[in-house]
Amino acid sequence: MVALGVRATCPRSRVGGAPAMGGRIAGSRIATALAVVLAGAAAPARLIPRFGGVQQSEVGVAIAAPALQASAKPRPGNSLQVKRCRKALRTKLQRVPAFVVTNDGGSPFLSQLSSGDQSALMFIYPSEAQAMLKGVLKAPNGASSGAKITLSNLARAHQLATKPPIKSGLRDPITNRELDMVWQFGPHAAEQRAAQALLVKAMKSPSVPKLPAYMVEDLVYDKRGKEVRPIFLSRADAEAAIAKMAGTPESFKAQVEVLDLLALLRQFQFGSIADTAATEAEINSIEFVPPTESVAFQAEVKSKSMGTQARVVPPDFRWH
Repeated sequence: MVALGVRATCPRSRVGGAPAMGGRIAGSRIATALAVVLAGAAAPARLIPRFGGVQQSEVGVAIAAPALQASAKPRPGNSLQVKRCRKALRTKLQRVPAFVVTNDGGSPFLSQLSSGDQSALMFIYPSEAQAMLKGVLKAPNGASSGAKITLSNLARAHQLATKPPIKSGLRDPITNRELDMVWQFGPHAAEQRAAQALLVKAMKSPSVPKLPAYMVEDLVYDKRGKEVRPIFLSRADAEAAIAKMAGTPESFKAQVEVLDLLALLRQFQFGSIADTAATEAEINSIEFVPPTESVAFQAEVKSKSMGTQARVVPPDFRWH
């Protein structure tokens, strides 16, 4: 059973009474996303209010990160412990859908950067992938390219985004320079505006991350008596969770913090080496909640058998 709750600073409450069968929260905008995320979630024994045992400034997290407290003495783990820690993070990220526009062979369509180099864009929100697909289909020979939206997950997308540039096999028509190719996350403009509005309201830096995420102060999920703290990838989902809290708004005045998701993931990667055990415990105490729209679109694509699982094979740069 999964329920929403408020952490110890105020009385525990739940969303809409008892959850429906299968761990879904009846009537909630985020029911589908939560069911997917929490169905296989490892329930932590406790919540830990720091991330990776390192200070915010050490990894460049500039956007309203959760309260960080440095460990008294960071304890690097051995190779097996580091591997286990990173696997825990990868498992959670695999529950978040990601989308890329590819041809029928699984190769991504490339976009040109200001430098002339090429990028393959990956999306967390399906609307951005759908907009790119429409543009591809309108291009010459686009209709015959077999262009489609291919499914993957945030774990694989983040892995590709952190790889160094590779040669694209294309050349600059003027200088004949061989162009590089990188994997990048495509921003979601509406979500960035939503994050910016929260930052302005909180009188914090309006510098908006490419991939915003949201943490609600004192909000946890209770799963079989264990607490899991959600990190929402959609402001609308975070606010829907707050709205479902039992009682009046006056009884639960939640503060939504804007996070830089990519900086947070870098922080976890750093912490997996610098303070392995503490970082693993913190990873196990959170869950990433994908946008409701992404979960719904993923289910739609799968039901229509449109998704393919390709792989990257240079120089074709196939998606997997």
